Amino acid sequence: MASKTSSNAANLQQAKASMMINPLSLSDDQVLEKVYITHVHNAERYDVESLFSITSNIINRSTAAADNVVTKSGTPIGLIEDKVPLSSFNPPFRTMKDIAYKMMNTPHGEHNAHQTTISILEQLKSYTWDGKAVIVLAAFSLEYGNFWHLVQVQSGDQLGRSLALMNRVQTIEGNRQAISDYNILVKTILIAVDCITELERLSTKGYDPKDVPALSEGLLEIPVIVYWTIITTIACANHLDYLMGDSDDGYELSNFGNKLASIVSKLKAHQTRSRKEIGELEDYWNRKKVFQTPTEIVEVLKVLIFHDEIKEPQVYDGFTKRKVPLEVFRQKHVLLFISGLDSIRDEIRLLQSIYEGLLEDPREVKGYFKNEFKILWIPVVSEWDIVHRAEFENLKIDMPWYVVEYQYPLAGIRLIREDLNYKNKPIIPVLNPQGRVVNSNAMHMIFVWGIDAFPFRPTDDELLTQKWNWFWAELRKVHPTIQNLIKADQYIFIYGGTDNKWSQDFTAAVEKIKRHEIIKKADAIIESYHFGKDEPRNVPRFWIGIESLFANKLQKKNKDSTIEEIKSLLCLKQHPQGWVLLSKGSNVKLLGRGDVMYATASEFDLWKDRVLERAGFDVAFIEHYNSKHRDSPPVCAHMQLANYPANVLEPINCPDMKCGRSMEIEAISYKCCHGHSHNAEVPESGDVMIEKKFSS
Repeated sequence: MASKTSSNAANLQQAKASMMINPLSLSDDQVLEKVYITHVHNAERYDVESLFSITSNIINRSTAAADNVVTKSGTPIGLIEDKVPLSSFNPPFRTMKDIAYKMMNTPHGEHNAHQTTISILEQLKSYTWDGKAVIVLAAFSLEYGNFWHLVQVQSGDQLGRSLALMNRVQTIEGNRQAISDYNILVKTILIAVDCITELERLSTKGYDPKDVPALSEGLLEIPVIVYWTIITTIACANHLDYLMGDSDDGYELSNFGNKLASIVSKLKAHQTRSRKEIGELEDYWNRKKVFQTPTEIVEVLKVLIFHDEIKEPQVYDGFTKRKVPLEVFRQKHVLLFISGLDSIRDEIRLLQSIYEGLLEDPREVKGYFKNEFKILWIPVVSEWDIVHRAEFENLKIDMPWYVVEYQYPLAGIRLIREDLNYKNKPIIPVLNPQGRVVNSNAMHMIFVWGIDAFPFRPTDDELLTQKWNWFWAELRKVHPTIQNLIKADQYIFIYGGTDNKWSQDFTAAVEKIKRHEIIKKADAIIESYHFGKDEPRNVPRFWIGIESLFANKLQKKNKDSTIEEIKSLLCLKQHPQGWVLLSKGSNVKLLGRGDVMYATASEFDLWKDRVLERAGFDVAFIEHYNSKHRDSPPVCAHMQLANYPANVLEPINCPDMKCGRSMEIEAISYKCCHGHSHNAEVPESGDVMIEKKFSS
């Protein structure tokens, strides 16, 4: 019995202690713990929007009336429009009246307000968090709205005057400061509930938390904010007598007011950030829709770069040094150069070679016209400070193509990062005139192949990669260790011929280039392989394999592109000063005549600076080689084939780029004197006389 009495006493003491809780001393975690046990998680969604709309009408009119009393302005307050037709909504009247009664009859004191708050939360446990806050505010508005409605009673309204007298509203004239303080607190409560309802409404839209993190953060704080909103509303309800001067206990109100004001400040920050993030998300969705279902390149460029308020977007033309409309890209293919500002000089030199290549002949390649391809640089800069602006202007000087200039963050930066997969490293997506991405990143293939990669489709890279597979396959048969040089992805000169002096001179010229300071600055590694020098017996085995391959390809009905490269190599085999092949790894860059290749290598001092100016050693070498080849006299091309099957003989065009005429067939050999044969006159039209001679 004594034990039971002791237990009851302890429970009673604990109950009394809980009743004396000062909520202002509680942490947010403690408040959350007490509030959360009153909440049912499968709560129904009451028509919060309609109830809050009507409630806010009442509160706004009431606070406007209070402001008139404080300022004695007499400003009409009938201009606030009802947002919900009164006949279309059935408010929870009984619940509101019951809650209003509880609030009005709560004794003064923070601990009493806390007890009433918990009681009301228990009563509203089946409502959503915003529903709880709105219903409590609606219950308060019944009393507060009624009070200020009676303040405005006209002299001719006898019933109104009697009700005003019963509610003692005539006594408010001398309490303007109290009314002002009270009114500010009511406005703060309304702002808090408005924020709560908006955040809860936005939460029903199904946004991914990672897209709108501010909303997720705000929702986590809603239960605690609802508690402080309700307890402050209770404090206001049981201090209505403060407006009439019957109470001087404004200190209690100010305590709750200060607490709620700090909470509202945080809540509004979440609200503002949520609106911004949602606005950005929806803008991204709209832009992504255009990007994923494009119809025209200009529209795609707009969503990638420009904000909606820019009605006539322009870009900088590096050739004319003027701004031009975005319309210059209509019906064009666009190479988008997307990068930051740091360490992009190599990429600029690379694109310089592409830009120049687009201006060169031939104008049409693989069914595409070069003049229909444009380059556009989109610099990705998070903040345009003085340093970034200066660096941008410095880089722009070296660009003859188009450049995007902007002050604010790129409108489509998320598209660029997520849909174009920009990861802070330079990329070159290629878009067709319809705005579709035909190559997500042509950077690597352009670095490897240069303008030969035109029109920069992934299939072009595949074809170029496979184009010389036949050569490496035959070379590996006779020299397996060549694979080590290929895998190193370095520049390789492979050369051969019967002129020993030329071979020695070319070897010396290459060795001189390899040791030059310019090559070290360019981080270029150059290797050389003199074919047949160490193992002469491999030479005939190699050429037999090449000739057999050539014969097999000629017999096929569908000729592939590799036949032209094989033909060029077989013609160069007979050149008195040999042949040279320049590659980077397995990617063959150039196959040329030995004399012109030596002239190019020996004149390195004339073009060495272009190695750093251009997109690499190979680009500079090829440019000088082409200029030397154009100035060199024509040399008769000759192709001698051993054990050739006569039944597949057919005319073959000369592989020399300055000729292209059909070669004469003499016995089992082809030769071309570029239109100046000593044995027969060749018409200027390029037609040739073909003579077949077969030996026994």
